[in-house]
Amino acid sequence: MTSVLVMSILLLLSIYVVSFTITEYKISNSHSIATKTYYLTESGIAEAIWRIKNDATWKSNFETDPNWSITFTRDPALYSNGSYQIQIDNSSLARGMITVTGYIQIGDSTAQRVVQTSVYKAIGETGLIDNGEVADGVVNLTGTVLNIHNGSMHANSNIIVDFWSIINADNEVRATGNININWNSSVVATAKRSSNYPPAPDYLPIPAVSFDDPSDPDSYLNQATLAGQVYDDDDFEDLMWANQNLTLNGVTYVMGDIEIKGDQNLTINGVLVADGDIEVGKNTIFCCWGARCGQSEVTIDQTSSTSPAGLLSKGRIDFELCLDSYQADGLTYATDKINVLGVPGDFDVWGALVSRKLTLTSIWQNIDIFFDNYAIAYTMGDPAYSPVVTVEHWEEEY
Repeated sequence: MTSVLVMSILLLLSIYVVSFTITEYKISNSHSIATKTYYLTESGIAEAIWRIKNDATWKSNFETDPNWSITFTRDPALYSNGSYQIQIDNSSLARGMITVTGYIQIGDSTAQRVVQTSVYKAIGETGLIDNGEVADGVVNLTGTVLNIHNGSMHANSNIIVDFWSIINADNEVRATGNININWNSSVVATAKRSSNYPPAPDYLPIPAVSFDDPSDPDSYLNQATLAGQVYDDDDFEDLMWANQNLTLNGVTYVMGDIEIKGDQNLTINGVLVADGDIEVGKNTIFCCWGARCGQSEVTIDQTSSTSPAGLLSKGRIDFELCLDSYQADGLTYATDKINVLGVPGDFDVWGALVSRKLTLTSIWQNIDIFFDNYAIAYTMGDPAYSPVVTVEHWEEEY
C-alpha cells in the first residue's frame, strides 16, 4: 500500500510538472507571437505614414480628398509567416484614421493584432483666408458680373459697384472702407462687411511673392535660372512669334514686359513671371500682330497639387479687348494693378486674383473666380504645411 501511495504521489507530481511546463510553453509562445504581431502592426503604421509623406498619390489623396479611403496588404511582411493590412479612412482634409491588422500564421491557426492611430497634417494657409479676390486698394466694377465661388472677396479700401454690375459671392464681401453700390447694381453674399455695413473687417496684409530675391534659392528667378528658362522681353516675344501655339512648362521668367497678342494660344503648365507689366490680349488694330490676326487664348494648368501655377507680374496685368479666353488654374498676381477690359468669351480663375488695385469692366460678361487654397498655396511661396504627420493617439486590440 505504501508503494502504491508513493507511486500515486509521484505520478501526480509528474502530471503537475508536465502541465506546468506546457502552460509555461504556451505563455512563452503566446508572448513571442504577440511580440511578432506587435512589430508587424508597428511596421504597417510606419509604412502608412511614410507613404502619406512620400508617395505622391497617397500624399495628394490624403491632403485633397476628404473622403479618401484605401486598403493595402503586404504579404509576407517582416516574417515568412507574417503579413499586415493597412486601412486608411479620411474624415476630412489631411485628417484620417490608420488601421493596421497584423497576422501570424501558426499551422491552421492565425494570430492577429489590430492597431489604430488617428493622424493629421496641418494644411498650409496662404494668408488669403477664404478670399478668391483680394485688392490692397480699391475694387471698381463697371458693367461686370463677378462670381466668387467657394469664398469671399476683400478690399483694403473701397468696393465700388456701378453701371448695372453684380457681385455674387458664396461667402462674404468685405471692405475696410465702404461698399458703394449704385442703385442699378447689386451685391449678393452671405454678408457685407465694411464701414457702411459694420462691422468692418480688419486690414488684410497682401502676401508677398518672392520674384527675384537673391538670398532666396526658391525665388522664381532662381528657379527659372536653374531650368534655363529666363528670357529678356525681346527674346520671349520672338519665342511667341515663332510658336503661335506655345506651351511653357515649369517656371518661365521674363526680364521685362510681356505682350500676348495676335491670335496667340499660350498654355502655361506652371508659372509665367514678368519682371515688368503683362498685357494679355493686347488691343492692337484689328487684334493683329503683323500678319497674325485674331483674339488670343491663355490656359494655365497646375501640373500637381504641390507645384506652383499662375501668372505673376511685378508690375500690372491688363486683360484687354483682344482676349478670347483666360482659363487659369492657380494664382493671378500683380504687385500693381489688375485691369480687365473687354468681353472675353471665358474668364475663369481656379485659385485667386490678387493685386494692389482691381478694375473690372467686362460689359456684363461673367468673371468667375473659384477660391482654391490648394491651387495657390505653393505659388505664394513656402506654405505652412506641417513637416510631418502628427500622431494624436493610439488604440490597440489583440
